[in-house]
Amino acid sequence: MTAALVALAGALGAALRYLVDRTVAARLGDERPWGTFAVNVTGCLAAGLLGGASGRARDVVLVGLVGSYTTFSTYAVEVVKVDAASRPAAVGYALGSLVLGVLAAALGLALG
Repeated sequence: MTAALVALAGALGAALRYLVDRTVAARLGDERPWGTFAVNVTGCLAAGLLGGASGRARDVVLVGLVGSYTTFSTYAVEVVKVDAASRPAAVGYALGSLVLGVLAAALGLALG
């Protein structure tokens, strides 16, 4: 049952991402990824607000809705949580994800 609710919330998050992205692009233009920027920042805020929650509601809202709205929000919360345990590990995770993610995207674009 929880998986079905996460999937439903994920569909809503994806639609919300599309609507926010298109609304921002319509207002500011789409020469730059301002819509993605807005989605990532608002998603990080939502993930931060929900990060301490637990149980089914957390899974549905944080993993489903916010997780499909932006995965960057999950990354940001994880960096903060790792930082609480080990700052060097958090920095490594943050920089490694950024650098390897950009390199992987470049490789994917080159291969595609």
